[in-house]
Amino acid sequence: MFLAPALRAVKRTAGLAPGIRAFLSERVTVAQAESEIRAALDRREEHFLQVVRTGVFDSPKSPYRPLFKWAGCEFADLEAGVRRDGLESTLEHLARNGVYLTSEEFKGKKPIVRGEHTMRVSPEDFLGLRSPSAIPIASTGTMNQPIRSFVTLGWLAQRALAMAVAFSAHDVLDHAHAIYDGILPSGGGVSNVLIYGRIGVPVARWFARTVSADMWLKRNYYYLMTQAITAASNRYGPGASPPEFIDVDDLQTIVHWILDMHRRGRRCCIATAASNAARIARVAAEMDLRLEGTKFIATGEPLTDAKRRAIEAVGATTFSRYAYGGGVNVGLGCADPRETDDVHVNEYLLALIPRPTPISPLGTPINPLLCTTLHHSAPRLLINAESGDYGVLVRRECHCALGRAGLTLHIHHIRSFEKFTSEGMNYAHWDLYRLMEEVLPSEFGGGPGDYQLVEEEDAKGQTQLTLRVAPAVGRLDEERLLARIHEELARESRGHRFMDAVWQQAGTLRIRREAPHASPRGKIVPLHIPS
Repeated sequence: MFLAPALRAVKRTAGLAPGIRAFLSERVTVAQAESEIRAALDRREEHFLQVVRTGVFDSPKSPYRPLFKWAGCEFADLEAGVRRDGLESTLEHLARNGVYLTSEEFKGKKPIVRGEHTMRVSPEDFLGLRSPSAIPIASTGTMNQPIRSFVTLGWLAQRALAMAVAFSAHDVLDHAHAIYDGILPSGGGVSNVLIYGRIGVPVARWFARTVSADMWLKRNYYYLMTQAITAASNRYGPGASPPEFIDVDDLQTIVHWILDMHRRGRRCCIATAASNAARIARVAAEMDLRLEGTKFIATGEPLTDAKRRAIEAVGATTFSRYAYGGGVNVGLGCADPRETDDVHVNEYLLALIPRPTPISPLGTPINPLLCTTLHHSAPRLLINAESGDYGVLVRRECHCALGRAGLTLHIHHIRSFEKFTSEGMNYAHWDLYRLMEEVLPSEFGGGPGDYQLVEEEDAKGQTQLTLRVAPAVGRLDEERLLARIHEELARESRGHRFMDAVWQQAGTLRIRREAPHASPRGKIVPLHIPS
C-alpha cells in the first residue's frame, strides 16, 4: 500500500512552504558563492571529521561502524590520520583496509564481505540528515532499481554555490533558461528550479517528461508538489514556468522556442540529459536550422565526443554536470576544458578518489571512483562509496571562474563499468559509447542514440543480446552489422574473443528495428538491462 508512505511523505514535505520562502529570499551572488566555496575548501578536513563523528561513531546503527571496527580504526586514529596525512591520503588508507562500499554492496545486491566478517545493507541505511522538511526524489534506475532519497533545502543551498560560479564561468546568467526533464520523483527538474531561484535566474520554460509513478495517488502527489514548488518560485523568487508536458518525439517544440528567443535577441541555455541535447540538435539539423548561441547543460550520462559534435554541428555548445545518484552533485563542466567532459569536482562538498586496488574483469584494469560526502545536509552519508563509474582525475589550475574559486581537481572520460551476461559469460563494457555513438553511425548511418544493446530473455529463458536500431536509420545490411558488432566485442583480449565465439555459436546476438530504450529523463545508454 502506498497510503502510509504517502502520508509520511506529505508530513515530511509540509514544512517546505516556509522553508522555500526563506530559501528563495536569500539570494546568493557570484562573489558570495566564490567566497563561501573558498571558506569551505579551507575547512574540508574539519567538516569530514564532524560528519564522521556524528554520522558514524556517535550513531550506533550506522552501517559504517562495523567497517571502521573491522579495520581497527577508532575516531582518534581517524583524526590523527587526517591531521598527519590529509583527507585524501586518509581515505585511500581506509579503502585499502576495507572501509569502502562497492556499487553492488551499497545497493544491497551483494553482502559486504571483509575477511571473516559479513553484513548486508540497503541504500536506505545511508540516508543523511533527517530533516523535518525535505523533497522526496528517486533516481531513474537507468541500470538498476531506482534509489529513493530526500533532498533538503540546505543541500540545495550548498549546490547553488557551484552553480552560480559555473553560470558565471560559462556566461549564461543572462540567458533564457529552460529545463527538459521529468517532474517529481525525478529530482533534476525541481532541484534546478530551486537552485536557479537561489541565484536569481528565472526558468522561462520547463519542457517535462511524464511522471514515472504507476499509481494514481503517487502521480497526483508528485504532480501537485511539483506545481507547488514552481508556484513558490513565482511568488518568492525570480519565477519558474510550470511543467509543460511534451511528447518524447516532439522536440521541434523546443527548437521553435529557441528560435523564438533568438528573434527576441535572447540566447538560450537548456539543462537536460546529454542524449536529449544531442537529439534536439539533430532535430534542428533535420529542419535545416541553426542554434547559434545556445548552450546545453548535459546531465545524467557521459557527454561523449559524438554527442558534442552533434550539438556543435548546429552552432550550439555544451558543458557537463556530473552527479552521483540521489542528488549528490559531483561537479560542473570547465569553461576552459581540455577534454569534452572536463568537470571541476565540487571538493567543498565531497572528496573523490580512485579506489586504490584496481579491478580488471577480462579487460583493462580500472580504478572505480570512491565518493565521500563532507556536508551534514548531503542526501546520503557516503564514505568511499563507489558510484559505478571510473574516470581520469587530474589536479590542475585553469583560468575559468570555477578554477579561480579553488576547485582545481578535474575529472574527465567518465564512464560506467557495468557488465552484461550471456551464456554464463560476463563482459565488462568499458566503452560501448565509442561503438554505439561513433563506429556504427559512421559505417551504417544514424547518430548518437540510434543504437543500443539490450540484455533480455527469450521464450526459453535464455539470455539474449538484442541490438536495437532506430527505424530512422533506414535500410541496413543486418548480416554485415552483426559481423561488425562481433568484431568489436572481440577486441582487446583473448577472453573477449573467446566469449564472442561462444555467443556466435549460441546465436546470442540479434537485431531488432525499434527505438532504443530511454530512461524517464531521456537518457539512452549503450547497454540497457531491464530491471
